[in-house]
Amino acid sequence: MNRYIARIAALSFIISFQSTAADKTIVSLKGFCDAELKMAGIELPHQATVKIRALGGGERGWTYKSDRLFAYGWIINADTRELVWKMDVDNTSRSGDNREFDGSVTLDAGAYEVYFTAYAFGYHTMFTHFNINIDHRENPLFRSYRKGDKDGFWFFKSWWSEDIAKEWEKRCKDWGLELLIDESKEGTVRTFTPPKQRQSVVVRAAGLGDSKLVRQGFSLSEHMTLEVYALGEGTKDALVDYGWIVDRQRVWEMRWHDVSWGGGAKKNVKYAESLDLPHGEYVLYFVTDNSHSCADWNDAPPDDPLNWGITISATREADRNHFKATKFNELQNVIVSITRVGDSESRTEGFTLKRGTKVRVYAFGERSNERRLMADYGMILDAKTRQKAWTMDVDRTQHAGGASKNRYIDEVIDLPKGSYLVMYNTDDSHAYNDWNSDPPFDEENYGITVMGVGADFNSSVVGKYVEERDKSIIAQIATVGNGASKEERFKLDRTTRIRVYAIGEGEKREMFDYGWIEDAKTGNVVWEMTYSMTFHAGGGRKNRMVNTTILLDRGEYKLRYVSDDSHSFGSWNVDPPEDQRYWGITLYKDEGLEHPNIPVPPEPPE
Repeated sequence: MNRYIARIAALSFIISFQSTAADKTIVSLKGFCDAELKMAGIELPHQATVKIRALGGGERGWTYKSDRLFAYGWIINADTRELVWKMDVDNTSRSGDNREFDGSVTLDAGAYEVYFTAYAFGYHTMFTHFNINIDHRENPLFRSYRKGDKDGFWFFKSWWSEDIAKEWEKRCKDWGLELLIDESKEGTVRTFTPPKQRQSVVVRAAGLGDSKLVRQGFSLSEHMTLEVYALGEGTKDALVDYGWIVDRQRVWEMRWHDVSWGGGAKKNVKYAESLDLPHGEYVLYFVTDNSHSCADWNDAPPDDPLNWGITISATREADRNHFKATKFNELQNVIVSITRVGDSESRTEGFTLKRGTKVRVYAFGERSNERRLMADYGMILDAKTRQKAWTMDVDRTQHAGGASKNRYIDEVIDLPKGSYLVMYNTDDSHAYNDWNSDPPFDEENYGITVMGVGADFNSSVVGKYVEERDKSIIAQIATVGNGASKEERFKLDRTTRIRVYAIGEGEKREMFDYGWIEDAKTGNVVWEMTYSMTFHAGGGRKNRMVNTTILLDRGEYKLRYVSDDSHSFGSWNVDPPEDQRYWGITLYKDEGLEHPNIPVPPEPPE
């Protein structure tokens, strides 16, 4: 009996959809079995009252109440992009299992865009309630089940498939919206295809789908005030569809505290502000993750869905002459490139600078569970001193799209004349070609790339790095494995200042892999690596490092190093240290070199 009444109600709505003799249809958006979103544009020369007849989906029944519709229509002002009318549970009435709107709205003279969406389907019985996203890029969920496909909804389909399929096919073809106007005014209404283009647009990257990366270079010949209009996705914890602009450093970005709600789902965000930029060269970025976009809305779309992405306009038409789009080349003047780095890798490449030079570091990595540490990261070492010239500190990184743990850094640094080692280390999960969560926006460059800066960069300043034993090394025991006990003798002809660089294993104020120096004649220990003098060497907490200077008298000495039966070079049982190949102890003749002032890294939490 209930189904019979529902069919009569639906039939009554279809009949009511037919226009009266005094009204003419100016917009008709119908049929949503194979379409998620339909739209139309109208221009009114004068204020007019428009009748709206619409049928959508969403319920307020005895056993289920929702304030949201999954099939509904709305209207926005095409110039301001602001909402002027929308179907909701309060302004609609129940029509069988659907929601019906039959009323009027008065619109001022101007341009308007009309939308209708059916992004999901709600199925409800007395005991069961769930909403299913309908991805129209493939066959609807229920049809794919009939073909025997398996996906994440197989449980529901195996129990409810026939009922859900029948409900969907019965209702989706009836959803839609019709706009009508008095026939005396029909000839004054003009139509257009949305979205209406904004004035003085200089860059537009909108209507974006899933997993997109936009990179557009541009230059400003003079200072300009730009209008930035962007729609994306995110929460206060992280934006996942968003944009930013860089000029060697990030000069603008969409941030949570600067955005407003974009309509529809709570995660839809909007940025609409002016931006002042001096003359210079810039790159605009916009990224989207792998869901909820113009390709397929997995929740309610924003009020202005076709502008998902970013549009930049000049505030004055005359200023457009100061703006010039440029060809984008992300990787220019490459000195070292360590990219597409997989799990559990440690890669190193060197280079030499014949004079002090500015270089750009572009690196992607993974933040560990401890927010102040990196699990996959790069660094640059002075090849002679092993001092850190640059590190990928988590506090300086930015979200790299995809999973929140994806981080990247893009900055320019000064490097003095000398030889350098570029190093990149990964842990055992979430790296190139084996992601355990959403990948970063530029996964092909996962790793670290070092480049010369600017068009004036002269490649002749870069020389080839030839690895050889540093002449300032007095004695060295390195790449020490498990269960080792090694020594190396050395002799000093005069009192000498020595720099000790040692990496080993220690926990709970006790060292297990460590080095020391003995007087060769007496056997007395003149220096020993103790836990209290060490600091974290990167990777696992028990990786410990010392980098200090001591004074040794003239004489003969033994450099000693021992390791226990686990966690050493080539056999790590937790994440290895940053400078893996120097697991051991090295003595340098301290020549008073000026080393970069690199702060001691923070200790990882217990």
